[in-house]
Amino acid sequence: MQPDRALSVSELNEYVRRLLAGDALLRNVVVTGEISGYKHHISGHRYFSLKDAGARVQCVMFRQNAMGLSFQPQDGMRVRVQAAASLFPRDGSYQLYISSMQKAGVGDLYQRFEELKQKLAKEGLFDPAIKRELPLKPRCIGIATSITGAAIRDMVRIARRRNPRVGIVVAPCAVQGVEAAGEIVRALEKLNRDGRAEVILLGRGGGSIEDLWAFNEEVVARAIAASEIPVISCVGHETDFTISDFVADVRAATPSMAAEIAVPVLRELQHKLDVAMQRVFTGLRQGNRLRRAELNHVCASPLFCDPSQVLIVGRREALEALWERCIAAQRARLERQRNRLEHLTGKLEALNPAGVLDRGYAYLTNSEGVCTSAAQLQAGMQVEVHLRDGRADAHILNTTLAQEDQNGCEAEL
Repeated sequence: MQPDRALSVSELNEYVRRLLAGDALLRNVVVTGEISGYKHHISGHRYFSLKDAGARVQCVMFRQNAMGLSFQPQDGMRVRVQAAASLFPRDGSYQLYISSMQKAGVGDLYQRFEELKQKLAKEGLFDPAIKRELPLKPRCIGIATSITGAAIRDMVRIARRRNPRVGIVVAPCAVQGVEAAGEIVRALEKLNRDGRAEVILLGRGGGSIEDLWAFNEEVVARAIAASEIPVISCVGHETDFTISDFVADVRAATPSMAAEIAVPVLRELQHKLDVAMQRVFTGLRQGNRLRRAELNHVCASPLFCDPSQVLIVGRREALEALWERCIAAQRARLERQRNRLEHLTGKLEALNPAGVLDRGYAYLTNSEGVCTSAAQLQAGMQVEVHLRDGRADAHILNTTLAQEDQNGCEAEL
């Protein structure tokens, strides 16, 4: 039998909400489960899921109820909640509205996390003494993450912004799911075999404890420890911690921060070189002043100036020998400092962008800044061409994308 009229979606959801609200059991139900995806909103409300081995249910605990909590909920914690089951009509989502919550033990995932953490700690995999220092100025970095996630875009963008010359080698891998741990291990092995990367960024964006669990697997931890290239772990958000964070040589709070740690700003390196050269010059000047003062003091001595002294000749010869040694030592030191200065000057000239322009190169800028790729240009776009002795306005007629080389470009293994 056909109904007299069709219900709207709003009417249907409201009808289901009333059915749930009218059930005496669902108005005051007690449920136990493990917390997952816990979020403490700025409003004071708490949002998370309760799960067991076979299912999960969305939950919300409003600020006025959460104020009575005697502990800080977190992912992996097993809890016992008193709640009302209802439907949120706008989204048609069934969820529990929690009025109170108590601890009910440790969740299975959290217990596995702690057990593996203690095991690897006893083996010394977390020992700070075995952590390797990151390269000061890597020419190439490796990234092991999902090729489709936001993390890869953030890391590449920040690395290119800080040093456009740095090379990037990407080893794509799944970062979530049952196959993720094996793919992460293979990605680390590929980057080590390739050998171009001087530091590896391993991570992904945030998620629940289940989403991040691949980075808590023992095979991944041991692959990080076995890597011949230093590894920066950057999994999730600032509050997320995984086994990979403890094993890696450096832990970054986010993928973006990992790129900032791995790739220094080119301009800052140039500034440090300028400071080092200034210190060399200052040290040479101060050394010359001190030795001149010492020499003047010796020459002003009565034993040196009074010819009536019996031992004046011997003393004079000794002073002359001392003088010659001082001169020879000063010359040798000046030569060493001069060689170091020339070496530092050569490095500075190699880093100077003006030197590139002197050889006939130029660079383009548009309203968004420096253009580093043909993909940033479009036909008809107005750009500025910067040359050694000035700049010129130009229009783009057309663009052609060419395959990028291996140094200073993205490459996929």
